[in-house]
Formats: sequence, C-alpha cells, structure tokens
Amino acid sequence: MAKDRPAPAPAFKRKIFYLPGYDPRGSRHYHAILAEEAAKDGGLMLSRRGRAEGNVVWTLGREDGAASGAHEFLVWDDIVRATWAKHPPALLWQGVRTYWHLCRHLDWRLARRWPRAGWVTLFSPGVLFIALPMLLALGLWGLAGRGWLALPVALGLGWVLAMELQKRLHSLWLLRFVIFSTIIARREAPGLEERLDGFAERIAAALEEDWDEVLLIAHSAGTILSMMVMARLLARRGGAMPDHFALVTLGSVVQLIACRGDAAWFGTDLDAVAAGDFRWLDIASVTDGACVPLVAPCLGRAKEAPEGLVQITPRWFVYCDPAHYARRRRDKYQTHFDYLRRLDRASPVDYLGLVASARPIAQSIAAFEAQRHECQ
Repeated sequence: MAKDRPAPAPAFKRKIFYLPGYDPRGSRHYHAILAEEAAKDGGLMLSRRGRAEGNVVWTLGREDGAASGAHEFLVWDDIVRATWAKHPPALLWQGVRTYWHLCRHLDWRLARRWPRAGWVTLFSPGVLFIALPMLLALGLWGLAGRGWLALPVALGLGWVLAMELQKRLHSLWLLRFVIFSTIIARREAPGLEERLDGFAERIAAALEEDWDEVLLIAHSAGTILSMMVMARLLARRGGAMPDHFALVTLGSVVQLIACRGDAAWFGTDLDAVAAGDFRWLDIASVTDGACVPLVAPCLGRAKEAPEGLVQITPRWFVYCDPAHYARRRRDKYQTHFDYLRRLDRASPVDYLGLVASARPIAQSIAAFEAQRHECQ
C-alpha cells in the first residue's frame, strides 16, 4: 500500500502594483530588469507582458510553486513623454523658470533638515545645466583675451563641454524630473489626476480579491504619486488599510513636493497618509544621487510619519565589504536603480525578496533585522 504523501504547502499569492518614476521608457525596460534579476535566482519563472485595464501585467513565480506574484505595472509614461522637454533651448528655459519658482516657494527651514544627498538631488541639475555652461564660457572667454568676437565662440564651447559632462552624470534626466516636480506642485500634468484615480480603483479592487498580500511599490518620482494614491485609498477605507496590504517606497523624493509652499494641497494628502493605519517600508540610500533619503516623509506636518513606517538603507543589507560599498557608491545613477537589483547577496528586503518570497513583508523585515546584525 502506498504511503500517504503530505499535501503540498499552498502557494503564497501576492499582487504587486509597481509605480515607476519619471521615466519615458515604460514597462519594457522594467520587465527586462526583472528578467535579469530573476535569472540570478535560478528558481523563478517570469511570464511575458500582457495588458489589463490600461496597465501592463506579468507574473513572477517560484518553480516549486511556493510563491506566485501577479505584477501590474501602473502606466503613466505617456504623461512623462507629454511633459518631457526634448530640445536644449526649451529645457534651458523651463529649467530657469523652475529654479526661479522653486527658490521662491521652497520652505528653506524644512529643507535644512534634509541630508546632503537631498540638496544634491534638487540643485545639482540647475548648477550643471544653467550655471556651469556660463562659468565655462567665461573661463574660455578669458583665455581668448576677452575679445567680443570670441564671446559667442566661448559660449558655444562652454555649452558643448557642459552638455557632455551632464550626459556622463545623467543630470539632464534629473533636471527634467525637477521641472516635473513644479508641474506636479501646480497640478498641471495633463491627465494625471484621472490616472491616479484609476490606480486607486485597481488597488482597491485587488484588496477585495483572494491575495495573501497586496503591495504598492513606488520608485523615485513614483513615490510622490504614491502619496496621492494612498490619500485616495485611505479616504475610501476610513483611514486604515487591511493587514495584508503594504506600501514600499524606493529612492523617495516626496520631500521635493512636501517642502514647497505652493503645494498646500499635497500637505493635505500627507496629513491623511501620516494619520493612516498601514504598513510602510521606505528604502533609500544616502549615496543615491536622485532621492531625499531617510527623512520623515511628512516633514513639517503635525504628524511627520505614520506608526507603521520602517525606514532602512540598502547599505545595511547589500554590502558587508566596506571597500566594495565605497566603489559602488560612485555611480549615483546606477545606485538609483539598484533598488530593483540583487547585488552582493540575497536579502529578505531586496526587490526579489519582497516580490518573490513565500513570506509576508512583516516577516521579511524581521529576517532583514536578523541579517543586518551579522554585518555589524
């Protein structure tokens, strides 16, 4: 008589909503990153992309059936492309207007509480794109004897040299994002409010379905939009999210709007988020050149963070070798996308650990805390 076999453990079913940053490349780029990372694991299967309600979907699951994840990429790259300055003269004009407006409306008292990385994120694009060409031109003009005929040549060469440096540092992309932050503050992004309404609808529907966990993962500029989505969800649910829901923010830039005096409406959203009852994991690196890391998300509000917030830096779970960490931190652009990658070793709270494991996020955070102590 055959022996009874134990019943297989039920698969952990997870729904993941991914809200990308200010990036015109769309879902294909992020699906490709996930394919590269899934290949490092060896036990994961990634499906092709499909469509659902205007968004892009795919599945990522373990071959042994222990966990399966239905990913929904929340599409707004068409709005990004509609606001993306394509020509240098237009970018220069928008940049000058943006920094003039920003300097007038930034709450400098709150901004002083940012770490140095936050100041680099906000002001380095303006220095590199607006001030640097002028400084280079003046230097070249001085070397040419300050002749008036040499001035146009010096301006042209200064612009070319500055543009080449900015391409190497990826600062043109960051400048475009700073410009977009002003568009958000003024609520002038075409179709954005309706799109966020749709995102909230999709997430609210998933909360009523049979999932073991529902995650909203927001990256970069998507973290700003996630506050607007969370305010909508909390209003629907009386200020509390179900236990199987969590928000994950990667490389947050919420402060670029939170500290602006011309975005009072965003402060209202932040007040609702700060008062909300939900789990929130915020991961940001102090070496990331495009975020405001480890700052209270609702800075300056009556309540600066919800009770369920946990903030960590990837340096605690990626690098045990200080020399390797020092080498990696030099590439600020790659650091901003390393939140989506598995680097030196697997971690319970790296991207794959969060979306492809058979444990809920609370257990992943607890496992991370135990792992972190090994490196200290």
